[in-house]
Amino acid sequence: MYQILLEGKQVKKNQVTGMHLMAGFLLLIMGLFTWLVPNAVKQAEFNFLNNIGLLYAAFGFALLIISVFFNKKIIQSPANFGLRIAEILLFISILAYSFIRKWYLPAAYSGAALLGIILAYYWERNGKKTRRAVFNDKGIFVTGLGRKSDMTWQDIKKVMLRHKVLTIDCKDNKLFQINVDHGQEAINQEDFEAYCHIQIEAKKHLYKEDW
Repeated sequence: MYQILLEGKQVKKNQVTGMHLMAGFLLLIMGLFTWLVPNAVKQAEFNFLNNIGLLYAAFGFALLIISVFFNKKIIQSPANFGLRIAEILLFISILAYSFIRKWYLPAAYSGAALLGIILAYYWERNGKKTRRAVFNDKGIFVTGLGRKSDMTWQDIKKVMLRHKVLTIDCKDNKLFQINVDHGQEAINQEDFEAYCHIQIEAKKHLYKEDW
């Protein structure tokens, strides 16, 4: 049996920046829209929304500036998660207040944005976690591959470990290439590939094609 540590899923920098831009743009628009609505429409007891609208618009504008001009210093640093928490708190407050006042349109916008930001936060926090690939007599198990996390030997065409990259070539034309984690201890490449080849040959008669 072999166990190999693999790098976590790489989060693309442009996707991280894109989500911040979306949040900043939405906060800016919603903040300005709240501020620009005449007081007569908002009614006297809602006058404080003027200041709140400006505050949200200012944060949204600042977020856009940071995302465009300070991307490497902030977005691609640990400070990124602080921004995500601030975005989540701001949209939660908009969502809660909108529901209380039965303003369903801003509630829908803020709810959709909140869901996207929470998913982005989870993805960014957990995407870099080390994964593990286990090779035993039953097959291959690789965390984080979804439906393909469990693979039987009869479904595998070839397994290679070259230049710190694990390659799993499946008979259904799916190919997985994952970087080996830097903390992984050295593995004898020839022995590992020989082990996989023996398992594949021993189980190939069990393969059933999908029609």
